[in-house]
Amino acid sequence: MVHVLSLLLAVATGCQSLTPQPTPPNGTNGLEDGNLDSTAVSDKGRTHGEPNDSFGNALIAVFDGADVARVHGTIDPSGDLDVFDLGEMEAGDRIIVDFDTMNGPLDVSIALFDDQERLFVDNDDRDAEPRVLDSYVDEVVRHASDRYYLAVGASSFAGSFEASTGGYRATVTVLRGGQVTPSVRQTLLLDFDGGEVDAATIPVTTVEPFDAGAISPLYDGETEAIKHAIVETIRENFEDVAVDIVTSDDPPPDDPYSTILFGGRNPIAYGIAESVDHYNSDYADMVVVFTESFAPAAFRTPPSVEEMGVAIGNIASHEAGHIFGLNHVNDSTALMDAISPADAFLLDQDFKLAPLSEQILPIGYQDALLLLAEIVGLR
Repeated sequence: MVHVLSLLLAVATGCQSLTPQPTPPNGTNGLEDGNLDSTAVSDKGRTHGEPNDSFGNALIAVFDGADVARVHGTIDPSGDLDVFDLGEMEAGDRIIVDFDTMNGPLDVSIALFDDQERLFVDNDDRDAEPRVLDSYVDEVVRHASDRYYLAVGASSFAGSFEASTGGYRATVTVLRGGQVTPSVRQTLLLDFDGGEVDAATIPVTTVEPFDAGAISPLYDGETEAIKHAIVETIRENFEDVAVDIVTSDDPPPDDPYSTILFGGRNPIAYGIAESVDHYNSDYADMVVVFTESFAPAAFRTPPSVEEMGVAIGNIASHEAGHIFGLNHVNDSTALMDAISPADAFLLDQDFKLAPLSEQILPIGYQDALLLLAEIVGLR
């Protein structure tokens, strides 16, 4: 999935009230929410039925002797949410969640959270290219928690009412006692010299060298000054975590490294990341920040040279967050914010705890600094 920070104030999809939903009807969609085994019970709470649309009323997923739980349910009406309590996990445990919508219309989206309602991992499509839309997760737990939750809803990219409702089945397997995946220090190259874009999900093939005058005549002759402000902003944003920032003015970094190219224009985006690379599985991802899209008219008042560098640096940090595995949130002071207008780019934004964007699921939080610490490590 390509992640784009839009020029327009985004309207998040998939928003819903977390009030109890009625029990879905028995019919083509009518799988009662709960364990596939209708006789499954738990002394920890309910194992079947509605409501189960929040962490507080999550259904207990009952695991067998092989640490496998099988659950099913129905997303109906559109905007419904199902939450399952998977129980206690230790660091190093591996959680595998395999969804099947049984050839039905539902385009499902899932996420896993810890007991503090913080996002662990999410998945929309198993494989977007051949349109294998059933979700799949296979990830190692980085920190222990009294319980992990599985949340299920329709994808915000479902595209139609029919695709936002339907039944599903899921198999949850826990492989216990493994090793925690270590964090890996990351190098990030800020490239202002232009170049080729080697990423099929980014809709440009080349980027021209950065020229501040191409943003607006207001910034003619200020290329080096804005570059300096961009670099300092990004370094400040990543100062707490083990991300080494180098620029195209420095000697070439050792492989592997990820790249941010600065330059060009896009009619709908300030920046595009190659993907949300969960837990930074690829150390050589690509980002393009379309510097010519930062028109002064997008702001209440034209930004100063320093402010323009801060705005571009914050967007570059946002897109770098995606290639390190971070999702969107709803908080104008957070670097991973997705819905605020351009003036928010001028704020002193941070990687922080913030409500998860409803583009993912309308529940829970993302602790960006914790995730970065677990992915790349602390400085």
